[in-house]
Amino acid sequence: MSEPTSSDAFGSAPGSDPFQTAKASAMKAAEELRAAASAKAQDLRAAAEQRAQQLKSAAQEHAGEFKEYADQAFTEARDRYEEVRTEGEKFVREKPMQAVATAFGIGLLVGLIMRR
Repeated sequence: MSEPTSSDAFGSAPGSDPFQTAKASAMKAAEELRAAASAKAQDLRAAAEQRAQQLKSAAQEHAGEFKEYADQAFTEARDRYEEVRTEGEKFVREKPMQAVATAFGIGLLVGLIMRR
Protein backbone atom coordinates (compact mmCIF):
# COMPACT_ATOMS: atom_id res chain seq x y z
CA MET A 1 0.00 0.00 0.00
CA SER A 2 1.22 3.45 -0.80
CA GLU A 3 1.02 6.44 1.49
CA PRO A 4 -1.51 9.12 0.53
CA THR A 5 0.01 12.12 -1.14
CA SER A 6 -0.93 15.68 -0.32
CA SER A 7 -3.29 15.79 -3.27
CA ASP A 8 -4.99 12.61 -2.06
CA ALA A 9 -5.46 14.20 1.37
CA PHE A 10 -7.73 16.89 -0.10
CA GLY A 11 -9.70 14.37 -2.08
CA SER A 12 -8.71 15.71 -5.45
CA ALA A 13 -7.43 13.83 -8.40
CA PRO A 14 -3.68 13.32 -8.68
CA GLY A 15 -2.02 16.10 -10.60
CA SER A 16 -4.57 18.82 -9.69
CA ASP A 17 -3.73 21.69 -7.33
CA PRO A 18 -5.76 21.46 -4.07
CA PHE A 19 -5.44 25.21 -3.50
CA GLN A 20 -6.96 25.98 -6.90
CA THR A 21 -9.79 23.57 -6.13
CA ALA A 22 -10.41 25.28 -2.77
CA LYS A 23 -10.24 28.71 -4.42
CA ALA A 24 -12.75 27.68 -7.08
CA SER A 25 -15.05 26.28 -4.40
CA ALA A 26 -14.79 29.49 -2.36
CA MET A 27 -15.48 31.63 -5.45
CA LYS A 28 -18.55 29.52 -6.25
CA ALA A 29 -19.80 29.85 -2.65
CA ALA A 30 -19.19 33.61 -2.73
CA GLU A 31 -21.14 33.96 -5.98
CA GLU A 32 -24.03 31.94 -4.55
CA LEU A 33 -23.97 34.12 -1.42
CA ARG A 34 -23.93 37.28 -3.55
CA ALA A 35 -26.91 36.02 -5.57
CA ALA A 36 -28.82 35.12 -2.41
CA ALA A 37 -28.07 38.54 -0.89
CA SER A 38 -29.21 40.26 -4.06
CA ALA A 39 -32.46 38.30 -4.09
CA LYS A 40 -33.05 39.08 -0.40
CA ALA A 41 -32.37 42.79 -1.03
CA GLN A 42 -34.94 42.78 -3.84
CA ASP A 43 -37.47 41.07 -1.56
CA LEU A 44 -36.84 43.65 1.18
CA ARG A 45 -37.11 46.51 -1.32
CA ALA A 46 -40.44 45.18 -2.58
CA ALA A 47 -41.74 44.77 0.98
CA ALA A 48 -40.60 48.29 1.88
CA GLU A 49 -42.28 49.76 -1.20
CA GLN A 50 -45.51 47.90 -0.38
CA ARG A 51 -45.43 49.14 3.23
CA ALA A 52 -44.72 52.69 2.07
CA GLN A 53 -47.71 52.53 -0.26
CA GLN A 54 -49.91 51.28 2.60
CA LEU A 55 -48.73 54.11 4.85
CA LYS A 56 -49.30 56.63 2.07
CA SER A 57 -52.86 55.38 1.54
CA ALA A 58 -53.57 55.50 5.28
CA ALA A 59 -52.15 59.02 5.52
CA GLN A 60 -54.30 60.19 2.62
CA GLU A 61 -57.38 58.66 4.23
CA HIS A 62 -56.64 60.32 7.56
CA ALA A 63 -55.92 63.62 5.84
CA GLY A 64 -59.34 63.46 4.19
CA GLU A 65 -60.99 62.74 7.54
CA PHE A 66 -59.09 65.61 9.17
CA LYS A 67 -60.12 67.99 6.37
CA GLU A 68 -63.77 67.06 6.88
CA TYR A 69 -63.43 67.61 10.63
CA ALA A 70 -61.65 70.94 10.14
CA ASP A 71 -64.30 72.13 7.68
CA GLN A 72 -67.07 71.17 10.08
CA ALA A 73 -65.32 72.85 13.04
CA PHE A 74 -64.74 76.01 11.00
CA THR A 75 -68.39 76.13 9.95
CA GLU A 76 -69.54 75.66 13.54
CA ALA A 77 -67.13 78.33 14.79
CA ARG A 78 -68.32 80.78 12.14
CA ASP A 79 -71.95 80.11 13.05
CA ARG A 80 -71.19 80.55 16.76
CA TYR A 81 -69.34 83.81 16.05
CA GLU A 82 -72.36 85.16 14.20
CA GLU A 83 -74.61 84.24 17.16
CA VAL A 84 -72.30 85.94 19.68
CA ARG A 85 -71.94 89.03 17.48
CA THR A 86 -75.70 89.29 17.08
CA GLU A 87 -76.24 88.88 20.84
CA GLY A 88 -73.53 91.48 21.54
CA GLU A 89 -75.14 94.02 19.21
CA LYS A 90 -78.53 93.36 20.79
CA PHE A 91 -77.06 93.85 24.30
CA VAL A 92 -75.36 97.13 23.31
CA ARG A 93 -78.60 98.49 21.81
CA GLU A 94 -80.70 97.47 24.82
CA LYS A 95 -78.25 98.55 27.56
CA PRO A 96 -75.67 101.00 26.16
CA MET A 97 -74.41 102.34 29.52
CA GLN A 98 -73.88 98.86 30.94
CA ALA A 99 -72.06 97.85 27.73
CA VAL A 100 -69.71 100.86 27.94
CA ALA A 101 -69.02 100.21 31.64
CA THR A 102 -68.33 96.53 30.94
CA ALA A 103 -65.98 97.41 28.06
CA PHE A 104 -64.16 99.92 30.28
CA GLY A 105 -63.78 97.34 33.06
CA ILE A 106 -62.47 94.69 30.71
CA GLY A 107 -60.04 97.19 29.14
CA LEU A 108 -58.79 98.26 32.59
CA LEU A 109 -58.31 94.62 33.65
CA VAL A 110 -56.44 93.71 30.45
CA GLY A 111 -54.27 96.83 30.84
CA LEU A 112 -53.32 95.86 34.38
CA ILE A 113 -52.48 92.33 33.34
CA MET A 114 -50.39 93.53 30.39
CA ARG A 115 -48.56 96.03 32.60
CA ARG A 116 -47.08 93.30 34.79
